[in-house]
Amino acid sequence: MASGPPLAPGGVLPALRVVLGGTQIAVSLHGLAIVLGVGAGARLAVRRAREPAVVAAAVAAVAAASLVGAHALFALLRGRGAGGLASTGGIAAALAAVFVVARATRRPAAELLDALVPAGLLALAIGRLGCFLAGCCYGRPTALPWGVVFPALGPPARHPLQLYSAAGDLLLVLLLPRRGRLSGAVARRGCIGFGCLRAALETLRDPATTDPIPGGWVTLPQAAALLLALAGVCLRPREPSIYSSRPEEPCAWPMRRR
Repeated sequence: MASGPPLAPGGVLPALRVVLGGTQIAVSLHGLAIVLGVGAGARLAVRRAREPAVVAAAVAAVAAASLVGAHALFALLRGRGAGGLASTGGIAAALAAVFVVARATRRPAAELLDALVPAGLLALAIGRLGCFLAGCCYGRPTALPWGVVFPALGPPARHPLQLYSAAGDLLLVLLLPRRGRLSGAVARRGCIGFGCLRAALETLRDPATTDPIPGGWVTLPQAAALLLALAGVCLRPREPSIYSSRPEEPCAWPMRRR
């Protein structure tokens, strides 16, 4: 198997170290990527929103819930004290937070999801760049010319799965329309696309970096991704009913005029 182009010891940067006045400050680039991803996603969500103020509040709740959910699932799977994030837990917590915000603000959850799903995909894409810099979530060994050798692992070369995920998530964002004909259509497409993409890429992931389901047929992230795609297929946006109540126009029902 070809060794592939190695990354120099400085090619993967888990932390950026800066010396200020004799004090060394270390900034986690994975953490920085998450912050940048949340910021970029928030901006995109507000730009796509029908009601920017409501969506801005939803972004804050979803971001907090997703980080808590991702850390909680990682700790549950890897044991107490384990530091890390499991995107499956973050996505589940984020979806739950959207429905809570929708109920609290009396807004349709589908409308919020139309703005938040593309934003979440953008945040995940930027976050995956942080995974690459941290050297985590790597792929299986490969002989392909773009395989990379991570310094902490050594040969053989591996799929840069983090970059595959980042490129795929960003492509989904670009392909999603700004508005759907029906409320929830944008979110539905995003969930189907992300679910299929994640399930496919999971086959290239190194077993040491994922969590298999008992039986070994699929991994936990793969099963969750397939369920998300299936939910998107089954939950189709409803066509507006011709009998839905609408505000009466002044010219309607002339007998009610006084």
